[in-house]
Amino acid sequence: MQKIINKMNNPKNKVAYGFLLWSFISMGYLLFVANWGFVVGLAGNGIDANGAADAGFLSYFKIVKNAAFDLTNNAANWAITLGRGIGSVAVALLLAKFAHKYSTIIAISLTLIGIPAQFMPAAPYGYVLFLILRTFMAIGGTMLVILTQPVVSAFFGKKQKSIVSQFGIWFYPLGTIISILPFVFAGKSSVVRENWQLIFTILAALNVIPLIIIIIFGSHFDKTTTENQPKQEGFKILGKYLKSKATYAWVLLYGAWLCAVVFPTSVSFNVFHDLASIKRNTFNHEIRIWSVCFLAAVFIAPITIGLWSKTNFKRRWFIGLILFIGIMLYALSAVTFIYGVAKKNVFVSALFYIFGFLSGLCLWGIQGVMLNMPHEYKNSDPKTIGWMFSLIWGMGYIFFTVILIGISIIPIAGAKLGGNNYIYSTITFIVLIVVSLSAILGAFLLKEPSTQTNEQTKMQTK
Repeated sequence: MQKIINKMNNPKNKVAYGFLLWSFISMGYLLFVANWGFVVGLAGNGIDANGAADAGFLSYFKIVKNAAFDLTNNAANWAITLGRGIGSVAVALLLAKFAHKYSTIIAISLTLIGIPAQFMPAAPYGYVLFLILRTFMAIGGTMLVILTQPVVSAFFGKKQKSIVSQFGIWFYPLGTIISILPFVFAGKSSVVRENWQLIFTILAALNVIPLIIIIIFGSHFDKTTTENQPKQEGFKILGKYLKSKATYAWVLLYGAWLCAVVFPTSVSFNVFHDLASIKRNTFNHEIRIWSVCFLAAVFIAPITIGLWSKTNFKRRWFIGLILFIGIMLYALSAVTFIYGVAKKNVFVSALFYIFGFLSGLCLWGIQGVMLNMPHEYKNSDPKTIGWMFSLIWGMGYIFFTVILIGISIIPIAGAKLGGNNYIYSTITFIVLIVVSLSAILGAFLLKEPSTQTNEQTKMQTK
């Protein structure tokens, strides 16, 4: 087996080997995202005041969905999201202590903890165990998206890095689409919810495939040093990153960007209905289609917005501009829902889906340019790239969690103050727009990665 690995590490096969590792780590992340995304659709409404059970895992665990549960469940979601942030930062510590291979094995193994989660006892305490096990699964899944970056840094050239970075943005939207489509095409969503254990189990168990591949073909590529490259203490370098202002600019950019791409497919179901002053769930089917449009736009991102990474042009202002356009298009989606979908105006309703697609194209498409930027800085290598991305994603998730808590508290606190859904959703919508726009500030606080441009210019003059 070692001979096979050595052959794969041959310079001639370097790119193919890197693509093998990148593909299966990304596969693990895709499976996690789909598994995680199904939570919203498979939950159901639990048990109502009359004792009637709605299909889904909440009724399995004998959960009565009331005001007290909403607070408890929100708190659990906050803890899980925060755990994902902490887990992401843990990647830096793992990479400082272990090789990439072992760090990846640990991450994928954590995702397998999702297998027994849905077979916990059918009681409220079983639901607590369910959440705990899925928190570990979420930590492992989030770690995987970071662990692709050292592979990109080690095995791909500059041109290849930009290409891989563009296609690397597919996996989260694709996983989310997988979790939405069954509810779009199913005659009754309850039919899908009745199979929640099977769906969760299959998606978690499939992670055995990337685990086996990494165990067999993974290597310690990030542990190599040369005579001209003095060995540096990992934790000291981590300390330097934590003291750097650029780190926090990246955190602001990624944290606010996460809000801009994640919240539209989750909060819009209630927010759009409330802003239109109509009963919730009336147009959920239309919003699901809008969500698919928003996410599916990522598939043409590499041949549109992503092409910017192949140019010599400046990065920061382009990122800021595309973020602004994408956020404004989301705002226009809300407007067209209110005056089109809610009023059953066919022409304006068509604009609702078009704006959703274009908003997704901008917000998801720009991620590829953002992901490629760290690779364009001078002296980037597999180890430092891994540490950098772990801090960016980890602290970015913590930023996202703070905003999630704020948005979740708005209706809970508002209910006690005698507010209504329109007021809650208006405040939520404004907070979402303002926070998303702060990503632009993060982009402008970054240093322009001019090294790649200079090298390309030299090559052209030759």
